[in-house]
Amino acid sequence: MTKEKYLLSMDEKMIDITNEAHAVVDIWEYAEKLNELNLLQKHAYDNKLIESVYAGEKDKLHHVLLFGKIYIVIVIDTEKPDVIGHYMLNLNEEYSTVNNLRNKNKEAS
Repeated sequence: MTKEKYLLSMDEKMIDITNEAHAVVDIWEYAEKLNELNLLQKHAYDNKLIESVYAGEKDKLHHVLLFGKIYIVIVIDTEKPDVIGHYMLNLNEEYSTVNNLRNKNKEAS
């Protein structure tokens, strides 16, 4: 999934529903393919560990974050229900980009 598609899959406010989430679809068949590509941590995959689950305000799409070398976000359409793709979320890269932009803006001021 491209970054643009990933960003479009988010509502303005994403709500952490980790503690009350229930399985809408079985993500582990999809996750198995990601594991075969070495995108997930073996321990996390073998034990089916989920870091967190977020829902948009409209509750149409859920983001399921799995542990990996970076976070793997599996995007689920709750109305079909079906997995519509995944996005590799590198928090270090995302925040580094934000921090670099902030530093550039400070320098320009």
